[in-house]
Amino acid sequence: MKKLLPLFLLLALTAACGRGRSADAGDAGDTLRLHHARNLTIVEYANCTEVTIRNPWDTLKTMARYCLYDGKQSPGTDADYRVIVPLQRAAVFSSVHCALFHELQADSAVGGICDIEFFNLPYYKEGVAEGRIANLGNSMLPNVEQIINLNPAAIMPSPFENSGGLGRVERLGFPIIWCADYMESTPLGRAEWMRFYGRLVGRARMADSIFSAIESRYLQLCKEAAETKTRPRLLPEMPWSGQWTLPGAGSSSSVLYADAGAEYLFAHLEGAGGIPLSTEKVVDKAVDADIWLIKHHGRLDRKQMVADTPLLEGIKAPIWWCDTSEALIYEETPFHPERLLENLIAILHPELGITSDYQYFKPL
Repeated sequence: MKKLLPLFLLLALTAACGRGRSADAGDAGDTLRLHHARNLTIVEYANCTEVTIRNPWDTLKTMARYCLYDGKQSPGTDADYRVIVPLQRAAVFSSVHCALFHELQADSAVGGICDIEFFNLPYYKEGVAEGRIANLGNSMLPNVEQIINLNPAAIMPSPFENSGGLGRVERLGFPIIWCADYMESTPLGRAEWMRFYGRLVGRARMADSIFSAIESRYLQLCKEAAETKTRPRLLPEMPWSGQWTLPGAGSSSSVLYADAGAEYLFAHLEGAGGIPLSTEKVVDKAVDADIWLIKHHGRLDRKQMVADTPLLEGIKAPIWWCDTSEALIYEETPFHPERLLENLIAILHPELGITSDYQYFKPL
């Protein structure tokens, strides 16, 4: 027995270490299997859910760790933030996440929003007009006094590299839930974050079910597009103030174009975000484009585009444009990439006979 005692102690220590970071969780917890999201980890315990967000700009570091619990008894944890769920009166900075909460039937989770002038969602615009939802001002410089008056259960901004954080807002003491979903490198990776957001608003099963359907449809569309014999050369966006910002090869947009069966003309650009290039440099390559996709707020006129930027006259590709003042492309497609993929395949490969109920892009 004396010889076996060290072995028993080692086994006991190993078992204790396997229980994770929740001191009173009672077991090792179940790690949610995420198929596509790379910057997110979710572990579910009996009395809480622990969520870790990896820093997308330095993947060896953690951006934040959260303990989601029902508020009755705070679990023992070294998480950065304890968050009582379902969320109530959260300050949500982006229309993207408000649209998701609306789909999850969790509008009551939102108490305040930013950038109301860019919202196309009637429920939230009406809520601000009627005083049910607080107008928190500009998302880059939110109204601190309004946030204090709201007393939110959490603040949900999108992080940006080297932005310096939220300054005074972070010092208010409210949990900051960094919405870094847009930094995922694939469309399904970003969409899978809805499983985290669903757990924030008490809609875990619904979010899991919706994502499963999205994943199935997206992968089926990818399979159909991969069987096509042609790959039309695609040019996205248009210049603004002399610069043309294009998605880098590591961005979800670049992956989406490839999945739709396109040859993205600037797939060689390194980076996961938008890469600014001079108009001259883009036009040199863009003359070979077969399809030109443009998102524009309000009516688009090709003659006016050329008048404003004469270099564009050399691009002869037909334009398919999305009027962002009407189409909900920014609100819907981040968490429903299958809708945009369906629309793009219908444009790029009409021979497949795929019709889309979501026609974000239309011929100019």
